[in-house]
Amino acid sequence: MVDGDAGPGPASRAFAALDRTLFPDLNGHPLFGDFTRRLYRTIHPGRHPDRSFVVAGDAGPAVAVAATSQDNEISMLGLPAVVALSRDLDAPAAAKALAAAFAHLDRIGAADGAVSARVRGGVAGCFGPLDNACIARLSKPVARMHAVADLAGGEEAIRRGLRDSYRSLVNWGRKQMVMTYVNRDNPDRNQFDPYPAFHSRVAGAGARAADYWDVIWEEIARGDAELSLGRLADGSLVAGTLTAFAGECAYYTSGVYDRDRFEKPLGHWPVFDAMVRAAARGIIRYDLGEVLPRGTASEKEVQIGFFKKGFTDNVVLWIEWQVPLVPQP
Repeated sequence: MVDGDAGPGPASRAFAALDRTLFPDLNGHPLFGDFTRRLYRTIHPGRHPDRSFVVAGDAGPAVAVAATSQDNEISMLGLPAVVALSRDLDAPAAAKALAAAFAHLDRIGAADGAVSARVRGGVAGCFGPLDNACIARLSKPVARMHAVADLAGGEEAIRRGLRDSYRSLVNWGRKQMVMTYVNRDNPDRNQFDPYPAFHSRVAGAGARAADYWDVIWEEIARGDAELSLGRLADGSLVAGTLTAFAGECAYYTSGVYDRDRFEKPLGHWPVFDAMVRAAARGIIRYDLGEVLPRGTASEKEVQIGFFKKGFTDNVVLWIEWQVPLVPQP
């Protein structure tokens, strides 16, 4: 066991030195992987003390836990902590390593005053060793509904999964906009730099700080994200879609679309185009994001989820475990 540490101590060094090929779940989804960890740590420095650690046995590292601590809870920067098993473990070894990991979370909780941990689980109905370990602790399951498109069939299969009303809007948007892309193959700052101001104006949620956009640019330059820009024939920027990548998964990170230009919405073609481009690079899943049930969020947030759900007929229920931590003597 490598103990947790608030600063760059043994735990963070062991975590950073891991052979990531043995722990694919550490970066299996952009929202819960390196993309978000780099972004949140930059825009919220010092807010979430790092509590990541590694459980190691005689054969080497067995479990890697990406976690932080804040407000009486262990999480991962406010999202569920990621508990990743080495792909080489058999069932008995996995159970033993997970028991050690949860025991260490108990110790971290006692030191930090945390009483529970939020842990990312598996898909409902497809539980693995981690889910079973959470169940054994009488943890509370919380279902998170995500619209996740299967990209394996390519463009035609993606089109078949669209809500009926979206197909004509995709075709219409394709005719209105000229698309350009900022990515690792085209790291063009001249195309990227106008986007933050456009995002702020259209989203209406206040300008994001420069360090936020610096991280986004770095993710694009390293190939972990792509910014799709839609312009009218006169060159006016009217749409922007940011997609992040991790492993075999793409994530609809953000999108802004000028609603004042036309009576019809502009967002359908850029999102569809981003999905098709993700499929072309070998990505097999495109997570459009959480679909929030009515009564659990604002009406605006519910409608955003409804918009996302229209791009696929597939909904996945991810389980987030709320794990009670055992007080220490």
